This record gives sequence, C-alpha cells and structure tokens, in this order.
Amino acid sequence: MTCSEVDARIEAIVAGDEDAATVRAHVEGCVRCAAALAVATRVEQVLKQRPSPAAPANFAGELMARVRQEHWRSEERVDRVFNLLLVAAVALVVVGAAALMNLSSLSTVAARGLEFLSRPGARSATEAVPTLTTYLLGSGFVGTALLIWWWAERRFSV
Repeated sequence: MTCSEVDARIEAIVAGDEDAATVRAHVEGCVRCAAALAVATRVEQVLKQRPSPAAPANFAGELMARVRQEHWRSEERVDRVFNLLLVAAVALVVVGAAALMNLSSLSTVAARGLEFLSRPGARSATEAVPTLTTYLLGSGFVGTALLIWWWAERRFSV
C-alpha cells in the first residue's frame, strides 16, 4: 500500500467507517503516515468533545424551498430553450411548406390528381410520383417535428 492510498483512507479509519487493519502494516513502517493518522485521531477526538451547533428551526423548510426554486429555474431554462427551438422548427417547416406550395406547383398537383382519378393506368401514376414525393417529404418533416415535440414533453414532464 502506498502513502497516497493511506491518505485517502485516514479520515474513514478515524471515523470508524473503515477497518484500520487494512493499513496497519504500512502505518507501522511509515513515519509520515503514522503521524498523519495520529493528527487525524486527535482532531476527531477534539471535534467529538465540542458540542455541535443546532440548526435553526426553519432550516429544513428554507432549504427545501431553495431546492424547489432552483429546480423550477432549471426547468424554466430547459422549457425556454425547447420552446425557442420548437418555434424555429415550426418556422422552418412553414417556410419550407410555403416554398413547396407555391401556386403553380399546387395547381400542377391538383391537375395531376384529377388526371390520375379520371384516367387509370401506370402512365398517370408515373407522372404524379415526382410531385407527390415532395409532399410526402414535407409531411415526414412535420411528423418528425411532432414526434420530437411529443418525446421532449414526455421526457421533461416530472
């Protein structure tokens, strides 16, 4: 056993939390560690003889109020950051949807949809697929944003 290992255990040994036999061989052969153990033992004895001060009557209540207040503040910070990110995500989705849904593409989708319904066949389906993938991607982004929102609300609600 080394001196640093004994130093780490001295307080626990003096307090009675750890057995002194584990470091006895080292302390018997090391003057420095024996002196450190003797000093720690004297300090512990002096502290045991002194009366411990009583806590104020409202100490526990004030402490719990502070803990609750600090917890509330940290939750508020997380909530603000989440709300800002959510607003940014919604704005991004709205801007993306507006860019995707300009009047010409909306009319193209409507015309192709009517053509698809009026004329069955593989040709009309292949013509509608490029436009529909854009809207499916947009729907996927909105769905992902809603899923992240649901997950974050579920995770941070205490």
